[in-house]
Amino acid sequence: MPDIYYGRGTKEQFDDYMDFINYVFGFNGNESDFKKLLPKLYKPELMPAYNSFNAIKDGKFMAAIGAFPGSLEVCGVKLKTCGIGNVAVHPYHRGEGYMKTCLNMAIDEMVKDGVDLSSLGGQRQRYNYFSYENAGVNYALGINKTNLRHAFGNKKTDVEAIAVTKDDYIYLNYIKDAYKKGNYVPYRDDERLFDVLCSWRAKPYIFKKDNEIIGYCVLNGENITEVYAERPEMIVDFVRALMEFNNNINIGLPPFKTEYLEPLEDISNGISITKGHMFTVLNYKNVVKAFMLLKNTYEALPDGEMKLLIHGRGGDEKLIIKVECGNITVENYEGDDYIELQHIEALRLIFSHCYFKRSKISPLAEKWFPLPIWEYSVDAV
Repeated sequence: MPDIYYGRGTKEQFDDYMDFINYVFGFNGNESDFKKLLPKLYKPELMPAYNSFNAIKDGKFMAAIGAFPGSLEVCGVKLKTCGIGNVAVHPYHRGEGYMKTCLNMAIDEMVKDGVDLSSLGGQRQRYNYFSYENAGVNYALGINKTNLRHAFGNKKTDVEAIAVTKDDYIYLNYIKDAYKKGNYVPYRDDERLFDVLCSWRAKPYIFKKDNEIIGYCVLNGENITEVYAERPEMIVDFVRALMEFNNNINIGLPPFKTEYLEPLEDISNGISITKGHMFTVLNYKNVVKAFMLLKNTYEALPDGEMKLLIHGRGGDEKLIIKVECGNITVENYEGDDYIELQHIEALRLIFSHCYFKRSKISPLAEKWFPLPIWEYSVDAV
């Protein structure tokens, strides 16, 4: 009988591991390569094979699923996170249950380790089976040169966009300090910040006016995926500066950054609301509290209480959520009067931007939800 091992890999398996996932995804190891795509994860010293749940048969990789730990701080609530990536199964061995076994192992270990929140990207129904669902809200805008010509004529901006390199320590220190401001702070290794900002072939830029740094953005092609401005109205000049070497600029903003929408609205083609990312919540108590607090910073939540029994992937949780004069609490509940939800239903109710049963479940839910669960693209794995 063949010897099959399921579990984490080792540092010594780095080369075999990288060869395997590159092969499965059709990467050639040169211009298309996981090491170039996500330098923050795929280096020998970071042990990506260890941060992966693998199926190894007779010494050869049959499947590998990355499960990379992280953390967030949202309104003072610290959340333990884990991103799922490089879901790879050997093409000759698909349909044999390797992916299902490895992904369930990864999630089971997350639950055991007290992970609050996990994210991934992929086909929705495929990952519904494993407790993940589309969640969050993304405000998307598109701006082109014609828009700017109507708004500003031929007048140029005096703001300059400067590409940041790995040796631009002053610029990187500025970005490090800037992204840590506010109520939503992802953990990023300071020593590897440039690698993080270059994830998924993105590039960081800083903006200067009169030789003073006034903000930064992460640009992926023509898409601004993250932005910070010293004053919200400055974002218009950021777009104008980037348009010097782009034909279009698209911007994706989370709800807690909507102060940038007002200055952009008049010069854009319009604003659309789309989904954020795919998540599973393994500790509803912590995650709901964090993002209730965050939503309350930009939208006053009405007073009330809601009692929920959630049959979650991390276990059953019976909670009472209260808002009273701006104070928010999420606590365990011992009573019998509650709304009962299955895991995917709870994700849709609380976090999905489009859930038509919300008003039928609770009138209060329409006013509180969806909560602004979020992940910046450079933090995705």
